[in-house]
Amino acid sequence: MNGGVRVGRIAGVDVVADLSVFGIAALVAWLVVVDLRVSLGPVSAGGTVPAVVVVVVGYLASLTAHELSHAVVARRRGLEVRGIHLFVFGGSTVVDPDAEHPADELAVAAAGPLMSLVAAAVFAGAAAVAAPWPTIGRAFELLAVMNLAIGVVNLLPGFPLDGGRVLRSFLWARSGDRARATDLAIRFGRILGLMLVGAGVYTLIAGRLPVGALAALVGWFLTRSADAAGRRERLLARVDGLTALDVMRPVSASVPGSMTVAQMLDLYGVGPRLRSLPVEVDGRAVGLVGEREVAGLPPDRRPTTSVASVMSEIGPADVVDPGMPLDELLGRPAGRTGRAVVVDDGEVVGIIEGPDLGEVFDGS
Repeated sequence: MNGGVRVGRIAGVDVVADLSVFGIAALVAWLVVVDLRVSLGPVSAGGTVPAVVVVVVGYLASLTAHELSHAVVARRRGLEVRGIHLFVFGGSTVVDPDAEHPADELAVAAAGPLMSLVAAAVFAGAAAVAAPWPTIGRAFELLAVMNLAIGVVNLLPGFPLDGGRVLRSFLWARSGDRARATDLAIRFGRILGLMLVGAGVYTLIAGRLPVGALAALVGWFLTRSADAAGRRERLLARVDGLTALDVMRPVSASVPGSMTVAQMLDLYGVGPRLRSLPVEVDGRAVGLVGEREVAGLPPDRRPTTSVASVMSEIGPADVVDPGMPLDELLGRPAGRTGRAVVVDDGEVVGIIEGPDLGEVFDGS
C-alpha cells in the first residue's frame, strides 16, 4: 500500500506520482534558469518563464509517456496493467507478474526506451524549428537531451532498469527459470551500479565535476534500486497466492460514532495499543479509529470527544475485495486511512494494517 499522489487516469491506467517527483520538477526548473544564463546570457523574465514551463511540463510528460508506452504494449499482449508510479528518477509500470512470459517482458521493457529515443528526436526537430526564438529553442534542446539520457540510461543492462528487464527476458527464455534469471539480472544491476559509482568518483578526482557527479549519482541509484528490487522479488515470492482474505484481521462489529473515545478504550483497548476498528454512523461504516487517531488526543479530552470526530474517513482507495491478490494490494497507493478495509457484499469483514502484514512477512 504505497504512498503517492494520484495525478490522473490515462488510457484506463491510474498514474500515481511520488512526492519526490515534485522535488525533481523544481530542480529541473532551477537548472533551466541556470542553463539559459550560461548559454544565452542575461534573459528577461518574459523569456525565462515560458522556457521553464515548457521544460518542466515536457519533462514530466516525457516520463509519463515512457511509462505509458510500457502499459500500452503490455495491454496489447493481454497483460493486466495495475498502474503507473512516477518517482524522482523515472517511474515503474506495475504489470501482473503471473501473466508474463519472456517474449512479453522483452516487448514491454523495450517499449519505454524506444519511446524516449523517439521523443528525443521529436524535441530535437522542434528545437530546429524554434531556432528563431532562442529561449524556446533551447528549452526543446534540453528536452531532447533529457529524453536521450532517459532512453540510454534505461537501456543499461542492470535490473530494475528496462535494459535489465531485457536481460532477464533473455536469461529467462534460456533457462526457463524466472527466479534465477531475476537474481542474475539483479546482480548485474548491482555490479553495473558500483562500476558507475567508481567511474564517477574517478571523473570527479580528474576535475570533471558535472559528468562525474551524474555518473556517481546514477550508479548509486542503480545499486539502491537493484537491492530494493531484490527485496521486492523475495517479498512477492512470499505473498504469492495470498489474498486480502488470507491476511486480514476479521472484524465482526463496528464502534458507534457517537461513543466517546474513553468509552471505546474501555471496551476495545487491549494493552498499550488499540487495533483499528470500523466506525459506524447511521448504520454505515464510514471511518476507522485506532492508535494513530487516539494518540494525538489528550487524555483529559477523551471522556468528552466522540469517536466520529477523531476517526479517519474511509475513501474509495481504502476499500478492497477479499479476493484481491496481496501483491496487487501492496502495489496500490495508500488511501485516506493508510489501511485496507476489506468489504464483502457491502459489509466490512476485515482490516489490514502494518502488524497484519508484518506477521505474513515474518512467517508467523
